[in-house]
Amino acid sequence: MSLKFGIVKELNDTSDRRVAVSPALLKQLKSVYPQAEFKVESSAIRIFNDEEFSTNEIEVSTTISNCDVLIGIHPIPVDQLIPNKTYLFFGDLDKKQNEKYRQLALEKKCTIYNYASVINANSFQRIRGIVGAYNAFRAFGLKFELFKLPSVTTFLDQNSLIAYLKRPVLPPLKITVVGTDEIASGVKVVLKAMKIKEVAANDFLSKNYAQAIFTLIDNLDSNDLEPLTKVSDIIIADAAINGKPVVVSQELLNAKDSKLRVVVDLDPDSSNSIACTLRQSTPEEPFYGYLPSENREVEVFHPAAIVVVAVLAFGTEFPKEVSEDFGKQLMEQVIPAFFDQDVNGILKKMQL
Repeated sequence: MSLKFGIVKELNDTSDRRVAVSPALLKQLKSVYPQAEFKVESSAIRIFNDEEFSTNEIEVSTTISNCDVLIGIHPIPVDQLIPNKTYLFFGDLDKKQNEKYRQLALEKKCTIYNYASVINANSFQRIRGIVGAYNAFRAFGLKFELFKLPSVTTFLDQNSLIAYLKRPVLPPLKITVVGTDEIASGVKVVLKAMKIKEVAANDFLSKNYAQAIFTLIDNLDSNDLEPLTKVSDIIIADAAINGKPVVVSQELLNAKDSKLRVVVDLDPDSSNSIACTLRQSTPEEPFYGYLPSENREVEVFHPAAIVVVAVLAFGTEFPKEVSEDFGKQLMEQVIPAFFDQDVNGILKKMQL
């Protein structure tokens, strides 16, 4: 079966440097499926430049409209769907968006697959924890003029970020981490790189330390956040644990004995349970100030402000690693379904 696969440039987010499949993996696909053709739409911002694809014997063009299957990361803008094409994208769509795509697919005779349902997203959750924790210390250093960390977007990969984190010297901070699984694992990557010691919650609450420490809260049934806010300088929290909202109320933030100076909401899109998350922030401007006494946004340097970090990280921060992860999973799980008559029902599972 002969098929032409086209790798699209990302149109929904001009700051996203990722690509669905890296040059090296496309070359592998070409050798595994010699009956197929692979083509890449030219892009000036992609983490892998056009020459890297050409060097790997992949055709690069300003148009890929002659391809049968078009593969991207973000959902293709609905007004740019080409009739009679098959689309593959990775997206967390709500019912209304899904219905819109289905309707347009019918009108334009397109087939649309969302591979979010088959891709293992653990690595992206881990990145969310890494980015949130890094921004916590960046915010603290900025607020108190202790050190200046560069934007996370300046790092090509996690290793370069971790190497850089060995530089800042921290005061004896107390940090509360609220989360489970891969998100908590990602936060710990940053804390370990900065040589911050983990202690039990009881010791965290009752003892003083000459070095920065953290405690991990992964079960809300047995832990109340109120006493932790009285001793914590920073809280890095997923908005929910095991389906239960993590509640950090205005009253808690405004309490006279609250010590919090930085609050990181690792999932600002999921709930309103963390009162200081008045809005999502952006990778370009990840911080804003929150005045607990008035429940409103203020400048970061307002003397009574808590610094809020509410960036919804999607893995765009480490474009090379994420692109290679996407491509590997697509190559192993999705692309074969186009050539084996979908014997495992992968395409059926993904179809909108």
